Amino acid sequence: MAGKEEYDRYAEELSRRFEDFIQWAQDNWPAKATPLLPSDFNESRKELQEILGQRLQQGQEQDESTKSPPNDGSIQYVNINPAPWP
Repeated sequence: MAGKEEYDRYAEELSRRFEDFIQWAQDNWPAKATPLLPSDFNESRKELQEILGQRLQQGQEQDESTKSPPNDGSIQYVNINPAPWP
């Protein structure tokens, strides 16, 4: 399971690679008469921040919720099913 540090490293690496991609796209754009501008990628940056913020946070919370409780010998069974209606 991934820890917070791993999520942070992933987010940093993805952001760095995305910025490298933008730079590559601008440098290699074949239509020199109409060059790509950094503002052409604003919407993509917003979507990337949504992925790295909200969706990555959801994944981290899900990973943390699936961790088993520490086994100190006292808990052998945890009932996660609700009781039936009377």
